[in-house]
Amino acid sequence: MFGKIILILFIVEYCSANNHRSSFAQNVTIRTKNMCKSGVCVSKCCPLDMIIERRGKLVCVFPQEEDIVVFENKNLVYEANATREVILSKHFELLFGLVCQKKEKLLDSFHIQEDGKLFIMISANIPPWLILGPENYCIDTFVQEDSSGERTTQLDALICFAQNQEENHYVLSFTCMIISCVFILATCAVYAWLPELRNLHGRVLMAYLLCLFVAFAFMATMQIMLTIDNISSNVCAAFTFIIYYWLLVAFFWLNVMCFDIWWTFSGKRGMSLEKLSIRARFLAYSAYAFSIPTALTILLAALEFSGLPSHPLLPMIRQQGCFIYGTSKLIYLYGPIVVLCVANLIFFVLTAVKITQIKRQTSVLKSKESSMHDQHRNDKQRFLLYVKLFAVMGINWILEVLSAIYPDANEFWRFTDAYNVLIGVIIFIIFVCKRKIFRLIKKRYKQLRGDPMSRTQTTISSSRTFTSRDEVPMGSMKSK
Repeated sequence: MFGKIILILFIVEYCSANNHRSSFAQNVTIRTKNMCKSGVCVSKCCPLDMIIERRGKLVCVFPQEEDIVVFENKNLVYEANATREVILSKHFELLFGLVCQKKEKLLDSFHIQEDGKLFIMISANIPPWLILGPENYCIDTFVQEDSSGERTTQLDALICFAQNQEENHYVLSFTCMIISCVFILATCAVYAWLPELRNLHGRVLMAYLLCLFVAFAFMATMQIMLTIDNISSNVCAAFTFIIYYWLLVAFFWLNVMCFDIWWTFSGKRGMSLEKLSIRARFLAYSAYAFSIPTALTILLAALEFSGLPSHPLLPMIRQQGCFIYGTSKLIYLYGPIVVLCVANLIFFVLTAVKITQIKRQTSVLKSKESSMHDQHRNDKQRFLLYVKLFAVMGINWILEVLSAIYPDANEFWRFTDAYNVLIGVIIFIIFVCKRKIFRLIKKRYKQLRGDPMSRTQTTISSSRTFTSRDEVPMGSMKSK
C-alpha cells in the first residue's frame, strides 16, 4: 500500500576522479513543493548530465560513451486524449533528487502527464492506478549491465514507500488481534468446560470461534514478521492461503448457525436431517463448512501458481506483497463472504417471520403448556444471540471493504484495528457474560470440588439438554 511519500533533495559529492561516482543517498536536505516555482515540474533523480546505475545500491554516475541518455531524448507526455513527444528537461522545470528511508520501488511501466504527475497502472489496486505529483517520485536514465558487460539504458521511475507508517499500522493491528484472540479463546474454553453447553449449537459456536481464532492468530503472526522484516514472498503466500482458508471456514460456520436456527423454527420434522443424531448432524455441518473453503483455497493456489500472464482477475499474491489486495480481494475473499452474508440475511428474515407466527400461536399458552412456551422463548433468545453475532462480524467486514476501497484513509484503518479488539470482547460479552453462564460456572466448580448436590443437579440438567431437538442452554442465557 502506498502511503505518504517522503522526498529528499540530495547534493552530489564526487567520490573519486576515476569513476566520477556519487552515492545516490549522500548529503541530503529536505525538499518542499514550494521549490517548484512554475507549478509544472518533473523530478529527476540525479543532477543534469548524470544517470543512475545500480551496483549494490543506486548511484549517480556520468554516462559512458555508449550509454544513451534517454532522459534527454524526446519522451511521450500524455494529455487528456492525446500524446506528444517532448524533451523533458526543456518542457518542464526540473526538481532533483529522491532518497528512500527504508524501501524503494523501481517502476518501468508508467507515463508522464502534461501537468508533470506520474501515472502508474496497478491492476490489483482500487482504483487500478496511482497518480503521484513531482514531489513524490523521480525519473531518470537507468543503466543496467549484463553478465557479458553490455550496458543498456531506459527511462525508469523511482518511488518510496512510507514504511514507518505501514509498520506502525502492523504493530497496532497485530496487537489488537492478539487481544481479540485471548477473548475468543476464553469463550471457547468456557463452552468446552461446561457440559450443559456441549450440545449441537454449542459445538457449532465453538467450531466457528476456533476457526476465527486460527485466522486471527496467523494474521497477527504474519504482521509481526512483516514488522521485523523477516518474511519472504513464498512465506507470505503460504500465510495468505492459511489465513484465507480459515477466514472462509469461519464464515461458513456462521452460515451453518444461521441455517440451523432457521431449521429450528421451520417445523420440518421427519426429514432426513431431523433423523440424524447430534454427532451426525455436526459431522454433516463440518463437511459443508470445510469442503467449500478447501475447494476455493485450492482454486486460489492453482491460479496463483498457474504461470498465466498478469491479469486483474488473477490473485497475484506474490507480486502484491502479503495477503491479497484490491481487485483480487474483492473477487476471492469478499465475493464468497457477500454471498454468505446474503444467505444469512435470508435465513434471519425467514426465521423472524416464523417467530412472529409462533408468537401468535402460543400467546395463550401460560400454564399447562408453559414448557412449550419456554422452549420457543429459549429458541428466540438464541436467535437474537446469532443476530448480534452476525451484526458484529458484518460491521467488521464493512470496515474492511471501506479500508480496501480507501487505502489512504488512515481513520478507517485505525477504527478497523480498534474494532478487531472489540470483536473478541463483544463475543465474550454476548456468549459468556450472562447470569446463566455464571451460575453454570459456579455449579461446575462446586462439582469438581466434590459437592454431591451439584453433581446431581448437573446430571439432571445435562439429560434435559439433549432431550429436545433444539433445546439449547445458550439460548436461555437471558440476563435477569
